[in-house]
Amino acid sequence: MILQHLKTRTATLHKETEADNLAKYILDHSITLDQYKALLSKNYQAYYTLSELLKQFSGSMPDSLRDFADSKKAEALEKDLKQLGASLPSKLNESLPNEINYPFLLGMLYVAEGSMMGGLLIRKNLENCVGINTIETHHFFGKSAPDVMNRWKAFTEAVNEKTYTDSEIDEAVDGAHFAFEIFQKSY
Repeated sequence: MILQHLKTRTATLHKETEADNLAKYILDHSITLDQYKALLSKNYQAYYTLSELLKQFSGSMPDSLRDFADSKKAEALEKDLKQLGASLPSKLNESLPNEINYPFLLGMLYVAEGSMMGGLLIRKNLENCVGINTIETHHFFGKSAPDVMNRWKAFTEAVNEKTYTDSEIDEAVDGAHFAFEIFQKSY
């Protein structure tokens, strides 16, 4: 139930965030190598920032969700950027609100994990992009569909182990909004 609330109550911000995303050039197959580097760089900045904040407070998460507060997305983006000879951007100077709790972190995780589902659509279109067809391995956008789907399934199962109050749902939505704002600032 909480995941449906998160999806519904973040839909507008999600759409606004995607409007500024260079991934649209992958979907229409027109992306250039410079645009791709910029896309990877912007995503690295957002995911690195999120992962650092989530790791900082992962102790307040249930064990079943703590593993999702990892750096794997940022690490894959780092590999992609290094492979292309691009420099790594610094993390955004974001700080969490003073009163941080598990539902807020859950909202942040929801955005980070959910974004990988959209990455499957991007992955499907990469091979049709002539401007980047010399790249043999895509670490971030190259995740296999079963791997992404299995991770999402594990995430949703871990989230649904608990029943959430209306107040906790509101806090999770606030956390998701915070995460989307990190992506907006990066983009």
